[in-house]
Amino acid sequence: MNKNTTDITLSAYFNDIVIGYYEDEELVKQFGKQLGFDVDTDMFMAVSFLYPSDRNVTAQDREKLTQAAGAVIALSEINQKIGGKQIITCDSGVCVILITRDKVEMRKMLDAVKEAALQEVEKIATDSKVRVGIGTIEGGIRGIKHTYNNAQDAVKAGEIFKRDRVILEYVGMEIYSSINQMVVNFGDRLTRTVLKQLGDTEKRVLSKYYKCKEDIALTAANLGMTEDEIRNSLMQVKINTGLDVNDTEDNFKLHFITIAKKVLENDERIKRNR
Repeated sequence: MNKNTTDITLSAYFNDIVIGYYEDEELVKQFGKQLGFDVDTDMFMAVSFLYPSDRNVTAQDREKLTQAAGAVIALSEINQKIGGKQIITCDSGVCVILITRDKVEMRKMLDAVKEAALQEVEKIATDSKVRVGIGTIEGGIRGIKHTYNNAQDAVKAGEIFKRDRVILEYVGMEIYSSINQMVVNFGDRLTRTVLKQLGDTEKRVLSKYYKCKEDIALTAANLGMTEDEIRNSLMQVKINTGLDVNDTEDNFKLHFITIAKKVLENDERIKRNR
């Protein structure tokens, strides 16, 4: 972006900001005003349409998402007035950034965004699950980058923790996003001591036990085992690791380790398929 630029699209403008190459903040604000909004006072919210992280996304794949992205753009009066190219290309799909005059207006529009996005995703002909990430409502130059990244992170976390959901708001997914990032960075250290001491049956029982809200009867029914077999497996976990599901602190550690295992397996799957 430079002072000689006279014809810039909204997608190019946001790309120049979100990838972090801006140096002159006043110039960034100046171009925003030329396009029809005020970076300092207006609000921004990213909406991403993304394929699974392990998919090799082509230009043709992204083209299938453009109608959905366009339907969301049409919900903002400011975006409509600006016109031109507004769809941003990202690793696993596309993203748009909506603009409103204030946070109240954006919150009012949010339900319509979710409804339109869901309807449009259902029309997309693809063999992969397309998910919609909704970023935080932010103001300012750095806020645009935050909402963009948060929209992507909400989907990444949703792939692991909320697989059935199509619409994933970062608000509500932030704890999962944080866990996901922490485990990817430190997961081996977190899991190797405990998991290496457990057999396949204990790992399977622990995973299902937490998925079933620590209900032994429901865990047994889901695994086709007896309740005594579930209790024996959980006792074996205590014998092998020293961690007891009936102790509050130990239970937290074991639950977190089962989550970490799921994250690491997903991360490994993505790496293999790329």
